[in-house]
Amino acid sequence: MKSLFRLSWLLALFFLASCARFPQGGVAGQTTRLVFSMNVAGQLRTGLSPGQGGLPYAYLVALRLNTDENPTTQGPIPIVIPSGNGIVAGNATHYILWNPLVAGQYQIWQFRDGTLNESFQTGIPVNFRLVNEGDRSLQFEIDLSQLVPTNQVSTIRSVQVNFLTMNNTNTSGGGRIWDALGDGVNPSTINSPFLVRLRNSQTFTNSNQGQIEPSLDCPDPDLDITDWSIEVRLP
Repeated sequence: MKSLFRLSWLLALFFLASCARFPQGGVAGQTTRLVFSMNVAGQLRTGLSPGQGGLPYAYLVALRLNTDENPTTQGPIPIVIPSGNGIVAGNATHYILWNPLVAGQYQIWQFRDGTLNESFQTGIPVNFRLVNEGDRSLQFEIDLSQLVPTNQVSTIRSVQVNFLTMNNTNTSGGGRIWDALGDGVNPSTINSPFLVRLRNSQTFTNSNQGQIEPSLDCPDPDLDITDWSIEVRLP
């Protein structure tokens, strides 16, 4: 996991300087599409500002794909104390990481199995918004054929989603500052992945889902999630 952030400073500067809104993305079919967006109260930390030491914060969307429309298995949840893979706990099949130190900034990762001990990169989103220094939002679009073989897309009936932010991806120690869906100051609500059923084309937002992610539940504004949306686009 640590290798995710150990790429060239010059390469990062080149891509952060780009003003393209939706550059050409990954290769995918034309199946069900999911568009994700997330805002933070402060700004997305790239690691490139003075005093940041080239170490960006981690911002990602974790997914669990289901063949059941009403899954009973726990979806992706935050790692509050560094442990496990350092990124996500609960149950996840994939995650999309915003990494400002690589070409294109966004990476699709798949877990090898349910232990979540090992993941491998499978591509990049089909569309994405490049983040420049000082920006506070990220946005990207994936096709389900990037996550499962095209002939299996129709079997995916729902996706459990969690938006996760954290100041590091350490697997041990302390000092973890984080945010995720749910109220981070209320232990009973911190494990609150959102269930997206893939019945219809529709858009889910923090406002039309009862503000399930409040502001000011994280002490670091650069990690404090203030808004999110998930758009389902059926073919």
